[in-house]
Amino acid sequence: MPYVLLGISIVTEVFATTMLKLSEGFTILGPSIAVVIGYVISFSLFVIVLKTVPLGLAYGIWGGLGTVATTIIGCMVWGEPFTLYTGLGIALVAGGIYLMNAGTQQETDKTVAKVNESL
Repeated sequence: MPYVLLGISIVTEVFATTMLKLSEGFTILGPSIAVVIGYVISFSLFVIVLKTVPLGLAYGIWGGLGTVATTIIGCMVWGEPFTLYTGLGIALVAGGIYLMNAGTQQETDKTVAKVNESL
């Protein structure tokens, strides 16, 4: 369940960031209100996620996937350039998230093994 909440948190953060661009410096009311609502939902869910998911892993996934999604939206909606370096950056972010998750899982497995040994 925490990863579902993390996913929703990422989606609402990307939504809020997209609305930031549309708000034109908070000069357009609708998108400006959407920014506040999106970030309130995103951070509220993120706080709940942090009760069970390690901070580094949760923030790495949240920030990394949010950055990737925002980059893709920028390219598709506003025609921002998608270069070889952009693609490489996305690949590195994805690889970093994978490695962080693998490292966290490895440590969790070690902890479970130690607890089982002590029983």
